[in-house]
Amino acid sequence: MVIARRLFPYLFQRVARSTAEICEFDSLENYETSYRRLAWLLGHSKKVPPPGEIDFLHSIQDRGAHPGTIGSHEFLFLTAFASILAPKRAIEIGTLAGFSAAVIAAAIRRQHPDQRRTLVDTIDRNTHSVVEADKPVGFQIPDIIPNFANTVRVHAPADSGIVRELARRDELHFAFIDADHRHPRPLLDLARLAPYVRSGGWIVFHDIQWGTMGRKAVEAGETLRWGASYGAEWLFDHWPFRKISGGNIGAIQLPDDKSALIPFALRLMRLQFEITGKDARRTQLALYQSLFELL
Repeated sequence: MVIARRLFPYLFQRVARSTAEICEFDSLENYETSYRRLAWLLGHSKKVPPPGEIDFLHSIQDRGAHPGTIGSHEFLFLTAFASILAPKRAIEIGTLAGFSAAVIAAAIRRQHPDQRRTLVDTIDRNTHSVVEADKPVGFQIPDIIPNFANTVRVHAPADSGIVRELARRDELHFAFIDADHRHPRPLLDLARLAPYVRSGGWIVFHDIQWGTMGRKAVEAGETLRWGASYGAEWLFDHWPFRKISGGNIGAIQLPDDKSALIPFALRLMRLQFEITGKDARRTQLALYQSLFELL
Protein backbone atom coordinates (compact mmCIF):
# COMPACT_ATOMS: atom_id res chain seq x y z
CA MET A 1 0.00 0.00 0.00
CA VAL A 2 2.88 2.37 0.76
CA ILE A 3 4.40 1.67 -2.64
CA ALA A 4 1.03 2.10 -4.38
CA ARG A 5 0.42 5.48 -2.75
CA ARG A 6 3.84 6.78 -3.73
CA LEU A 7 3.58 5.58 -7.34
CA PHE A 8 -0.06 6.57 -7.92
CA PRO A 9 0.57 10.21 -9.01
CA TYR A 10 2.92 9.02 -11.76
CA LEU A 11 0.01 7.29 -13.51
CA PHE A 12 -1.26 10.66 -14.68
CA GLN A 13 1.94 12.04 -16.13
CA ARG A 14 2.08 12.29 -19.91
CA VAL A 15 4.57 10.06 -21.72
CA ALA A 16 5.44 10.63 -25.37
CA ARG A 17 7.46 8.23 -27.49
CA SER A 18 10.76 9.42 -28.90
CA THR A 19 12.14 8.79 -32.39
CA ALA A 20 15.12 6.48 -32.64
CA GLU A 21 18.33 7.59 -34.28
CA ILE A 22 19.57 4.98 -36.74
CA CYS A 23 23.02 3.42 -36.91
CA GLU A 24 23.03 -0.05 -38.41
CA PHE A 25 26.17 -2.12 -38.95
CA ASP A 26 25.55 -3.84 -42.27
CA SER A 27 28.91 -5.59 -42.66
CA LEU A 28 32.37 -6.00 -41.20
CA GLU A 29 33.80 -4.31 -44.29
CA ASN A 30 31.90 -1.13 -43.40
CA TYR A 31 32.60 -1.44 -39.67
CA GLU A 32 34.83 1.62 -39.39
CA THR A 33 32.33 3.83 -41.24
CA SER A 34 29.46 2.73 -38.99
CA TYR A 35 31.73 3.02 -35.94
CA ARG A 36 32.49 6.65 -36.77
CA ARG A 37 28.80 7.45 -37.15
CA LEU A 38 27.94 5.80 -33.83
CA ALA A 39 30.83 7.61 -32.15
CA TRP A 40 29.45 10.90 -33.45
CA LEU A 41 25.97 10.06 -32.13
CA LEU A 42 27.46 9.26 -28.72
CA GLY A 43 29.43 12.49 -28.54
CA HIS A 44 32.84 10.93 -29.22
CA SER A 45 33.29 12.07 -32.81
CA LYS A 46 37.08 11.66 -32.80
CA LYS A 47 37.06 8.00 -31.80
CA VAL A 48 38.04 5.29 -34.27
CA PRO A 49 38.29 1.51 -33.79
CA PRO A 50 41.33 0.72 -31.61
CA PRO A 51 44.18 -1.46 -32.92
CA GLY A 52 43.22 -5.12 -33.12
CA GLU A 53 39.46 -4.62 -32.91
CA ILE A 54 38.64 -5.32 -36.55
CA ASP A 55 41.03 -8.29 -36.65
CA PHE A 56 39.31 -9.71 -33.57
CA LEU A 57 35.90 -9.31 -35.18
CA HIS A 58 37.13 -11.13 -38.28
CA SER A 59 38.38 -13.98 -36.08
CA ILE A 60 35.04 -14.53 -34.33
CA GLN A 61 32.53 -13.79 -37.06
CA ASP A 62 31.75 -17.49 -37.55
CA ARG A 63 31.76 -18.46 -33.87
CA GLY A 64 28.39 -16.98 -33.02
CA ALA A 65 26.54 -19.73 -34.84
CA HIS A 66 25.09 -21.30 -31.67
CA PRO A 67 21.27 -21.11 -31.44
CA GLY A 68 20.07 -17.92 -29.77
CA THR A 69 23.40 -16.09 -30.08
CA ILE A 70 23.35 -12.56 -31.45
CA GLY A 71 23.94 -12.24 -35.18
CA SER A 72 26.91 -10.65 -36.90
CA HIS A 73 25.34 -7.23 -37.49
CA GLU A 74 24.29 -7.18 -33.85
CA PHE A 75 27.63 -8.09 -32.31
CA LEU A 76 29.27 -5.42 -34.48
CA PHE A 77 26.88 -2.85 -32.99
CA LEU A 78 27.46 -4.20 -29.48
CA THR A 79 31.24 -4.17 -29.87
CA ALA A 80 31.29 -0.63 -31.22
CA PHE A 81 29.00 0.63 -28.47
CA ALA A 82 31.19 -0.80 -25.71
CA SER A 83 34.34 0.32 -27.51
CA ILE A 84 33.18 3.92 -27.91
CA LEU A 85 31.83 4.33 -24.39
CA ALA A 86 34.88 2.49 -22.97
CA PRO A 87 33.35 1.68 -19.56
CA LYS A 88 35.64 0.11 -16.99
CA ARG A 89 33.13 -2.70 -16.47
CA ALA A 90 29.66 -3.77 -17.58
CA ILE A 91 26.77 -5.97 -16.53
CA GLU A 92 24.91 -8.31 -18.86
CA ILE A 93 21.55 -9.93 -18.11
CA GLY A 94 21.08 -13.13 -20.11
CA THR A 95 24.26 -15.15 -20.66
CA LEU A 96 23.26 -18.15 -22.80
CA ALA A 97 26.49 -19.31 -24.52
CA GLY A 98 28.45 -16.29 -23.29
CA PHE A 99 29.28 -15.00 -26.77
CA SER A 100 28.06 -11.45 -26.15
CA ALA A 101 29.66 -11.28 -22.70
CA ALA A 102 33.00 -12.19 -24.29
CA VAL A 103 32.51 -9.61 -27.04
CA ILE A 104 31.83 -6.87 -24.48
CA ALA A 105 34.81 -7.91 -22.37
CA ALA A 106 37.08 -7.84 -25.43
CA ALA A 107 35.93 -4.32 -26.34
CA ILE A 108 36.52 -3.06 -22.80
CA ARG A 109 39.93 -4.78 -22.58
CA ARG A 110 41.16 -3.01 -25.72
CA GLN A 111 40.23 0.34 -24.20
CA HIS A 112 41.73 -0.52 -20.79
CA PRO A 113 44.56 -2.99 -21.57
CA ASP A 114 46.00 -2.81 -18.06
CA GLN A 115 42.71 -3.65 -16.38
CA ARG A 116 42.99 -6.94 -14.51
CA ARG A 117 39.76 -7.04 -12.53
CA THR A 118 36.36 -8.32 -13.69
CA LEU A 119 35.23 -6.57 -16.85
CA VAL A 120 31.80 -8.16 -17.27
CA ASP A 121 29.39 -9.69 -14.77
CA THR A 122 26.88 -11.77 -16.70
CA ILE A 123 23.69 -13.12 -15.12
CA ASP A 124 21.50 -16.04 -16.18
CA ARG A 125 18.51 -17.71 -14.53
CA ASN A 126 19.71 -21.12 -15.73
CA THR A 127 22.83 -23.15 -15.04
CA HIS A 128 22.74 -24.71 -18.51
CA SER A 129 21.92 -23.28 -21.89
CA VAL A 130 18.20 -23.32 -22.70
CA VAL A 131 19.00 -24.24 -26.31
CA GLU A 132 21.94 -26.62 -25.70
CA ALA A 133 21.02 -28.32 -22.45
CA ASP A 134 24.23 -30.35 -22.24
CA LYS A 135 26.35 -27.19 -21.98
CA PRO A 136 26.66 -24.74 -19.07
CA VAL A 137 25.78 -21.11 -19.64
CA GLY A 138 28.81 -19.13 -20.72
CA PHE A 139 30.56 -22.12 -22.29
CA GLN A 140 31.80 -20.04 -25.25
CA ILE A 141 33.68 -17.46 -23.18
CA PRO A 142 37.04 -19.36 -22.99
CA ASP A 143 36.86 -19.99 -26.73
CA ILE A 144 36.28 -16.32 -27.65
CA ILE A 145 38.70 -14.67 -25.20
CA PRO A 146 41.05 -17.48 -24.08
CA ASN A 147 43.73 -15.13 -22.73
CA PHE A 148 41.46 -13.25 -20.34
CA ALA A 149 38.34 -15.41 -19.89
CA ASN A 150 38.63 -14.88 -16.13
CA THR A 151 37.63 -11.23 -16.58
CA VAL A 152 34.04 -12.43 -17.15
CA ARG A 153 32.14 -13.67 -14.09
CA VAL A 154 29.10 -15.85 -14.70
CA HIS A 155 26.36 -15.70 -12.07
CA ALA A 156 24.02 -18.67 -12.52
CA PRO A 157 21.42 -19.44 -11.48
CA ALA A 158 20.51 -15.85 -10.68
CA ASP A 159 18.25 -13.11 -11.97
CA SER A 160 18.56 -9.35 -12.36
CA GLY A 161 17.81 -8.85 -8.68
CA ILE A 162 21.44 -9.76 -7.97
CA VAL A 163 22.62 -6.51 -9.58
CA ARG A 164 22.44 -4.77 -6.19
CA GLU A 165 25.19 -7.13 -5.03
CA LEU A 166 27.43 -6.47 -8.03
CA ALA A 167 27.42 -2.70 -8.44
CA ARG A 168 27.17 0.55 -6.51
CA ARG A 169 24.41 3.04 -7.22
CA ASP A 170 25.18 5.17 -10.30
CA GLU A 171 28.39 3.22 -10.95
CA LEU A 172 27.75 1.75 -14.39
CA HIS A 173 27.85 3.53 -17.71
CA PHE A 174 26.90 0.57 -19.92
CA ALA A 175 24.81 -2.60 -19.62
CA PHE A 176 23.34 -5.21 -21.97
CA ILE A 177 19.98 -6.99 -21.61
CA ASP A 178 19.28 -10.12 -23.64
CA ALA A 179 17.29 -12.41 -21.36
CA ASP A 180 13.59 -13.36 -21.20
CA HIS A 181 11.90 -11.14 -23.80
CA ARG A 182 8.33 -11.79 -22.68
CA HIS A 183 6.63 -8.60 -21.54
CA PRO A 184 7.21 -7.23 -18.91
CA ARG A 185 10.41 -9.15 -18.10
CA PRO A 186 12.71 -6.76 -20.05
CA LEU A 187 11.06 -3.87 -18.20
CA LEU A 188 11.79 -5.55 -14.86
CA ASP A 189 15.43 -6.09 -15.84
CA LEU A 190 15.66 -2.41 -16.78
CA ALA A 191 14.01 -1.25 -13.54
CA ARG A 192 16.41 -3.35 -11.48
CA LEU A 193 19.44 -2.06 -13.38
CA ALA A 194 18.48 1.62 -13.47
CA PRO A 195 19.58 2.58 -9.93
CA TYR A 196 23.07 1.26 -10.69
CA VAL A 197 23.48 2.92 -14.10
CA ARG A 198 24.41 6.58 -13.96
CA SER A 199 22.09 9.25 -15.37
CA GLY A 200 22.84 9.54 -19.07
CA GLY A 201 24.18 5.98 -19.14
CA TRP A 202 23.23 3.52 -21.86
CA ILE A 203 21.55 0.11 -21.83
CA VAL A 204 21.60 -2.01 -24.98
CA PHE A 205 18.71 -4.41 -25.71
CA HIS A 206 18.73 -7.33 -28.11
CA ASP A 207 15.70 -8.49 -30.15
CA ILE A 208 13.96 -5.11 -30.33
CA GLN A 209 12.19 -6.32 -33.50
CA TRP A 210 11.67 -9.93 -32.47
CA GLY A 211 7.91 -9.79 -32.00
CA THR A 212 7.30 -8.26 -35.42
CA MET A 213 9.83 -10.56 -37.09
CA GLY A 214 8.15 -13.58 -35.51
CA ARG A 215 4.67 -12.47 -36.57
CA LYS A 216 5.84 -12.00 -40.15
CA ALA A 217 7.51 -15.42 -40.12
CA VAL A 218 4.32 -17.11 -38.92
CA GLU A 219 2.28 -15.27 -41.55
CA ALA A 220 4.72 -16.61 -44.14
CA GLY A 221 4.06 -20.17 -42.94
CA GLU A 222 7.27 -20.67 -40.97
CA THR A 223 7.43 -22.61 -37.69
CA LEU A 224 9.21 -20.75 -34.90
CA ARG A 225 11.46 -22.78 -32.61
CA TRP A 226 11.02 -20.48 -29.61
CA GLY A 227 8.00 -18.39 -30.49
CA ALA A 228 8.29 -14.60 -30.57
CA SER A 229 7.85 -12.08 -27.77
CA TYR A 230 7.26 -8.36 -27.87
CA GLY A 231 8.71 -7.32 -24.50
CA ALA A 232 11.98 -5.82 -25.74
CA GLU A 233 10.29 -4.41 -28.84
CA TRP A 234 7.53 -2.64 -26.90
CA LEU A 235 10.02 -1.24 -24.41
CA PHE A 236 12.23 0.19 -27.14
CA ASP A 237 9.34 1.51 -29.24
CA HIS A 238 7.67 3.25 -26.28
CA TRP A 239 10.90 4.61 -24.79
CA PRO A 240 10.37 8.38 -24.30
CA PHE A 241 14.02 9.41 -24.09
CA ARG A 242 16.98 9.18 -26.44
CA LYS A 243 17.54 5.88 -28.25
CA ILE A 244 19.63 4.48 -31.08
CA SER A 245 18.51 1.59 -33.29
CA GLY A 246 20.92 -0.81 -34.92
CA GLY A 247 18.22 -3.01 -36.46
CA ASN A 248 17.25 -5.86 -34.14
CA ILE A 249 19.52 -4.39 -31.47
CA GLY A 250 19.25 -0.95 -29.94
CA ALA A 251 20.32 1.25 -27.05
CA ILE A 252 18.34 3.47 -24.71
CA GLN A 253 19.78 6.35 -22.68
CA LEU A 254 18.66 6.91 -19.11
CA PRO A 255 17.29 10.38 -18.34
CA ASP A 256 18.99 12.81 -15.98
CA ASP A 257 16.20 12.30 -13.45
CA LYS A 258 15.67 8.55 -13.23
CA SER A 259 12.30 8.96 -11.48
CA ALA A 260 11.08 9.96 -14.96
CA LEU A 261 11.20 6.23 -15.75
CA ILE A 262 8.26 5.61 -13.43
CA PRO A 263 5.39 7.01 -15.58
CA PHE A 264 6.89 5.29 -18.63
CA ALA A 265 7.04 1.94 -16.81
CA LEU A 266 3.53 2.23 -15.39
CA ARG A 267 2.13 2.97 -18.85
CA LEU A 268 4.02 0.05 -20.38
CA MET A 269 2.64 -2.24 -17.67
CA ARG A 270 -0.85 -1.56 -19.02
CA LEU A 271 -0.01 -3.64 -22.09
CA GLN A 272 -1.05 -7.30 -21.96
CA PHE A 273 1.52 -9.37 -20.09
CA GLU A 274 3.07 -12.22 -22.06
CA ILE A 275 3.52 -14.21 -18.85
CA THR A 276 0.61 -15.49 -16.78
CA GLY A 277 -0.45 -16.80 -13.37
CA LYS A 278 1.79 -16.59 -10.32
CA ASP A 279 4.75 -15.67 -12.48
CA ALA A 280 2.91 -12.56 -13.72
CA ARG A 281 1.89 -11.53 -10.20
CA ARG A 282 5.43 -11.96 -8.85
CA THR A 283 6.86 -9.96 -11.75
CA GLN A 284 4.32 -7.20 -11.25
CA LEU A 285 5.14 -6.92 -7.55
CA ALA A 286 8.88 -6.93 -8.28
CA LEU A 287 8.33 -4.13 -10.78
CA TYR A 288 6.49 -1.96 -8.26
CA GLN A 289 9.24 -2.53 -5.72
CA SER A 290 11.96 -1.66 -8.24
CA LEU A 291 10.19 1.51 -9.36
CA PHE A 292 9.84 2.54 -5.73
CA GLU A 293 13.65 2.47 -5.48
CA LEU A 294 13.83 5.15 -8.18
CA LEU A 295 11.99 7.71 -6.04
